[in-house]
Amino acid sequence: TPQDTSGEAAGRGAGRAWRCWGQGWVGGKEPPGRCSRVELPSQEQMMMEDMVNNCMVKMVLSCVMGGGLGGAMGIFFGAFEPMQPGEEKLGIMQSIKNYGRQSLSKSWSYAKGFAAFGALYSGSECVIEQTRAKHDIYNSAYAGCFTGGVMARSGGKEAMAMGCATMGARSVAMDRFMVIH
Repeated sequence: TPQDTSGEAAGRGAGRAWRCWGQGWVGGKEPPGRCSRVELPSQEQMMMEDMVNNCMVKMVLSCVMGGGLGGAMGIFFGAFEPMQPGEEKLGIMQSIKNYGRQSLSKSWSYAKGFAAFGALYSGSECVIEQTRAKHDIYNSAYAGCFTGGVMARSGGKEAMAMGCATMGARSVAMDRFMVIH
């Protein structure tokens, strides 16, 4: 059992550890003072954590969830589309079919956009975090700027700069609001 001389030490047992602060601790059944029991993760837990922290897994999950959210929003907003001229003369079944086609088209469009945005943002944030080897708010700002710029690339340089600034600021604001970092 290790002795606590540096201010923080961990004594290991069978799947358990003690983390102590302050005065030294030399063996014994239970450490005195400011100590807490720490459960060591199992092999399966460590493998699962490694898989979840993989950038490709994060990117695919964000893409799928973004696509699902975009599809739901497309169906919701499709319900608010005005009727096309001449639709009032159609029968009920034909109107429902037309609404379904419009709704699916809008849903597919939203799903593609949200999926691309989710994959681009989460993938870039993960790569930036691994490159910088830091977990702080700057990762979100850089990923938001990159994502906003790439998503606005068809609008030209000014649109890319505006997308970068807007998404970078929005990413930082969301992280501050959600107290992630």
